[in-house]
Amino acid sequence: METKEFYINRLQQVVSYLRTKYNQKILIEDLEELSNFSYRNLQRIFKAQYQETIGAYVTRVKVENSAKMLVFTSDKIKDIAEKVGYADVQTYSKSFKKHYGITPAVYRNKREEFFKKEIKENIEMPFFENKITVLKPKKVIYKTVKANYYNSEIDEVWNKLLKEAENLHININKAESFGIIWDEPIISESITYNYDACLVIDDSFQIPDKKFTIKTIPSQKYVVFTHVGTYQSISKTYDKIFRNWLFTTDKEISEHPFLEFYTKHEAHTDNENEYKTEIYVPLKG
Repeated sequence: METKEFYINRLQQVVSYLRTKYNQKILIEDLEELSNFSYRNLQRIFKAQYQETIGAYVTRVKVENSAKMLVFTSDKIKDIAEKVGYADVQTYSKSFKKHYGITPAVYRNKREEFFKKEIKENIEMPFFENKITVLKPKKVIYKTVKANYYNSEIDEVWNKLLKEAENLHININKAESFGIIWDEPIISESITYNYDACLVIDDSFQIPDKKFTIKTIPSQKYVVFTHVGTYQSISKTYDKIFRNWLFTTDKEISEHPFLEFYTKHEAHTDNENEYKTEIYVPLKG
């Protein structure tokens, strides 16, 4: 008999598929193959696990990704509607207003309020990026959690992932590790977000993929910032990115998720204040 962990891993692969294909036609046969469930049973299990239907989840991903585009880019609303998979602006606007309570146009006009509220004196100006880079594709094993920096859920998901990696004889102290931040708190207006804990593996590394969730992170252009200090204090660096850098740069942020590369962590030092995290902010183009 398969374990509960096996089924959760298969559901995570379904979620990964939905996140990347949300603006395309979702194929039932693909969902069945990923999950090893009939579509009818998958719908029941998905709702029990995520507290929403597959259709509701896809709609939410559509409008939340469009919200990023409204805030971060100068794309026309008509073009944004098309990019996230809506046939016309009217249908898109109706879905957006149902989710956020306001129209896309009003939401865009309020974007400076998202970033300029209560600017604190201790935020230094100006604030510059460390580098711009194109990240090559990376094959990873991963686990997903809905959490925030102020509790232990992220630590727990990392502990589970690292334990599984050790069982596969992966050197966890040398392997590249990073997190995928699917929902920027400034967009979702919540400190809780969907997070993937990822450990990079070699393309040739053979893994029993029915027991582990595996995916390839596609190539993407990023601007990179460095945070030195505890994970709990990383919000201060995000404040500088959103409230300082964003309004002084000529670069446009993409709707793709942010990445956090943990270049110096508990395997390297016992002092949390010495931790180093590289924040990868996706760019258009």
